[in-house]
Amino acid sequence: MLNPGPNFRRIVCPECRKGTIRLASGTARFQCSRLRQVIDGFQVGHCDFATRDRAEIPVEPGERVVVVDFTPFAQRTAP
Repeated sequence: MLNPGPNFRRIVCPECRKGTIRLASGTARFQCSRLRQVIDGFQVGHCDFATRDRAEIPVEPGERVVVVDFTPFAQRTAP
């Protein structure tokens, strides 16, 4: 699992609070790791969060969204 350093943290999904935010391959869409999908007639996943807008991704004050190797992280900015 990618760990870029101490000033970075994975972003928890704002809807289900269980998954983490990921960047979908082939698109610029941020989505929950537990995204609801249908594969071969079977439903997998339990969350509907997906967005293209970085402003909808929840970060704490003093943090910003940074994508490292296609994985979004919240990075603490220097005070």
